[in-house]
Amino acid sequence: MKPTKLALPLIGILALLHSSCGEPTGPGNQGNGRITLVNDPVELAASVTYYDDSIPIENSGVGYPAAGLSSASISRISQASAASLKLKLKAEVAPPSIGGQVLQATSVSIVGQRAVVSYNMVGNPYLGAVDVFDLSNTSQPALQSRALVQGTDVSAVFASGSNVFVAEATADTGFQSPAVFEVMQLVGNNLVLSGNRRRALSSFAGTATVAAGSKAYATSGDNGALFVVDPVSLTTIDSIGLHDARWVDVGGGKVVVVQGTPGQIAVFNETNLAPVGTWAFTGADIAESKSTVQVVGGKAFIAAGSGGVQVLSASTGLVVGSVPRPNPDSLGLTSSVVVTNAASVDGDLLFISNGEAGVYVAQGSQAFSASGSETPQTITMLGRLRFANLQSVNHVAYSSPYLIIAAGLGGLKIVRVN
Repeated sequence: MKPTKLALPLIGILALLHSSCGEPTGPGNQGNGRITLVNDPVELAASVTYYDDSIPIENSGVGYPAAGLSSASISRISQASAASLKLKLKAEVAPPSIGGQVLQATSVSIVGQRAVVSYNMVGNPYLGAVDVFDLSNTSQPALQSRALVQGTDVSAVFASGSNVFVAEATADTGFQSPAVFEVMQLVGNNLVLSGNRRRALSSFAGTATVAAGSKAYATSGDNGALFVVDPVSLTTIDSIGLHDARWVDVGGGKVVVVQGTPGQIAVFNETNLAPVGTWAFTGADIAESKSTVQVVGGKAFIAAGSGGVQVLSASTGLVVGSVPRPNPDSLGLTSSVVVTNAASVDGDLLFISNGEAGVYVAQGSQAFSASGSETPQTITMLGRLRFANLQSVNHVAYSSPYLIIAAGLGGLKIVRVN
C-alpha cells in the first residue's frame, strides 16, 4: 500500500508559491576561484548531527593520582564537584573536505552567540576552511556559513562585529612569505565575498589573531612578529619582532603574546605597545607546536605543551597557578601525543585540551576573574570528559554555556555546560 499523502489547504499552497517566488533570505552560495562560500542551510545541515547525550567526567585512570597531585595549586581529583557539573553533547560537525581531502579543525573562537572555527590540511597541499555557527538556539546550534579556501591553511580565527579575522599560511607566491592575515566579511552570520582582503605577515605561518577596540592583532611563527593592524585599511599600526610567537590575547589593558622554544610571555601596554615585561614559564619547548594564552582577571592562562597549564600574573610574571599535563605513561600513550595545546576559562571552570589524552576540566576555588592577578589560587582537577569517538584534540573554547572542541580530523563537538 502506498503511504497516504495529505492534501495541503489552498492557503498553504499559495504561501509556498509566494515563498518560492520571493527573494532568497540570505546571500546564497558564492565563489571566486580561491574561496567557495556555502550559505545554503540545507547543504550545511548535512554536516551536523544533533544529540542530547550526557557526557560523563572520568576521575580515575586519567593520568592523575586519585589524591594529592604534585602541583601545589592542584588539591585533588574531585568526585563530588564533577558530579555537580552536567554536560550534554548537543552536536557533532563533520570536518569539511576540498577535492576529497579532509581538513582538520585547528581553532575555535566564541564571541557572544557566534562561534567561528578554522581548519587546515595536514601536510600538503595548502587547504583551509572557516565555519560560522549561530549559538542562539541552545537546543540546536546551527552551522550558518562555511568558507572553503584553496591554497591556504587556516591556523586561527576571531570574529568581531561583521569581521572574521583569519591567521593563515598561503601558497600564493605573490606574497613575500607564506604568513598572511585576512579579513572575511559577514552579513548576519553568513560569510560574503564582498570586502574580503588580505595582507602579508612575516614568517611561514600566521599563528593567531584577536581584535580589541579599534585594532586587530596577529602573530606569526618562527622569526615572526606581533602585528597591530587597522582592521579597515589593513595598514600596520605597529609591529614587534618576536621569536616563535604562537598566540595573542588582549585583556585588562595588556596585550599578551605566548612564545615557544623557550616558553615565555611577552606583555605590552594595550594603548601604546610599550613593553611591560617578558617572563619565562615551564613548557612550550616543542618546536612548531601550538600554545594558546587567555587573559582573565589580570592573569595569563597558558597552554604550555609539556608544561601543562601555567597561570602567570600579566603584570609581574608571578606564577599563581598550574595544572600539570596528565601522565602519558599511565595512559599508555607517548609523550609526543599528550601535549597541552589549548586552555579556556570562564567563571570558575577551566577546560584543557591535551592532544590524544582528550579534554580535561578543572575548577578554581572562585571565579578566575575575581581572584586577583597576584594571588595564588587553588585549582581542583575534576577529571576527563568521556566521548565515544574523540580523536586528538587541537583546541577547546569555553564561553558559558558552550564548550566547543576541535578534534582534528574528527571535526567538532559542541557541548552545553550546566
